[in-house]
Amino acid sequence: MPKVTELQDQVDFLSGELGSVTDRLDRSRARLAVLERESEVMRRANDLLREQESERQAELNRLNAELDFYRRLAGTGGAQTGLDVYRVELTPTDSGRVYQFVLTLTQNIRRASIITGRARIDIEGVLGDRPVKLYWSEVSDGETPEPSFRFKYFQQLEGYLTLPENFSPTRLVVTLERKDHKEPVVRDFDWPGLLAGDTD
Repeated sequence: MPKVTELQDQVDFLSGELGSVTDRLDRSRARLAVLERESEVMRRANDLLREQESERQAELNRLNAELDFYRRLAGTGGAQTGLDVYRVELTPTDSGRVYQFVLTLTQNIRRASIITGRARIDIEGVLGDRPVKLYWSEVSDGETPEPSFRFKYFQQLEGYLTLPENFSPTRLVVTLERKDHKEPVVRDFDWPGLLAGDTD
């Protein structure tokens, strides 16, 4: 049978070991807390960097779009176009059948003279089970005249389009008729692409 002194020695030894293990555990916990704080700081820094990069990319895209717009006006982008539809913006409203449109019309500044005319907006699609083409009088309030333009460099035309029940639009067709030209400018746009933001 072990003597009391031997048992006491073992207790003292185990107590020392326990104290050592407890110290190591406390140090490990402290290091873990520091690492967790550092990890959180790194996560926040990465989130901030991603947000700033996203903002910079959005600003770059906006500036590139503006640059493209002014190149188009100046005719330095290769194309020497006269009257043209630079952009079509289509935005759904709360109604579900009513859409706001914004047409941006441009003219090369090298040909800059005041031009006047009207923009005819037609919508192609399917009504029920048959293909149809809706004209301005059918998608406006019936009293609003077709949008007219008068500008030297560019102009935006705005308004609303109201689609009938059971009509599925596929294309928006813009026809620009100048008063001093026989040949109109016709541009057509994919309707789903307009809603997705592909407006150029």
